[in-house]
Amino acid sequence: MVLDWHTISSQMIDSNEFGHPIFETIRSEIGELLYQFKYRNDQNALKNILNVTIEYLGDKIADKIDLIIPVPPSSHGRTVTKQIAQGLANGLRVEFSGTALTKCKNTQELKSVTDPEIRKEILDNALKANKVEVDGKSVLLVDDLYRSGATLTAAAQAITNQGGAKTVYVLAITRTRVHR
Repeated sequence: MVLDWHTISSQMIDSNEFGHPIFETIRSEIGELLYQFKYRNDQNALKNILNVTIEYLGDKIADKIDLIIPVPPSSHGRTVTKQIAQGLANGLRVEFSGTALTKCKNTQELKSVTDPEIRKEILDNALKANKVEVDGKSVLLVDDLYRSGATLTAAAQAITNQGGAKTVYVLAITRTRVHR
């Protein structure tokens, strides 16, 4: 499940003094909220993201899941997905775990990697599921941004194959437009 596109349009309008492009970007409503939360640490944007997402999920999934797990970030300092997943768990009154799925090897950020095979290779054996926390449970796996599906696929496979999850649902707040 994905709530909406991240951007509606993005056009290069100029270059700065270093020759780097300047873009005029128009985001979807939820895309703008995610941007404000992720890059401006806007806590009101997080509240709005949670309200919209909880309303969207509502009866569709809340009674079907036992555990909400965030996708581990590429960078250890990032907590965006964890905060979203934790807020959803609180709002839906479902168990949350920030330790049921962890990174077991350092990986580069995938946002600049466009080749799907390279993305898959980077993620190979990068995630580890905690069987004690996951076994037999129906899990909602949460990520902030969906691009190619490589990260969510690797995470879902780890939760199923290593963790023994009964069912895995996936949710990304927004989806990027990929130009290939």
